Amino acid sequence: MKFYGYEKDNERLMKLSEVTFDGTLEELEDLINFLKNVQEEHTKVVKKTDICHSHFRDWSDKWNKEDSDFIVVTRF
Repeated sequence: MKFYGYEKDNERLMKLSEVTFDGTLEELEDLINFLKNVQEEHTKVVKKTDICHSHFRDWSDKWNKEDSDFIVVTRF
């Protein structure tokens, strides 16, 4: 498993050595539910595509522009 990210206002993708989640218990529950949903949805496209990705910002109706997006990429 690898984690990548961007510096604020920078387009250069970089590999991260550590990721910190800084949020509330409610936000953690939302992230867990998002990951469960991603697992279900990405499982549906196994053998139909080589790669699939999902954005937390597209999934959550609570997400706003000041928050970080969380993107899950699955390679098959």
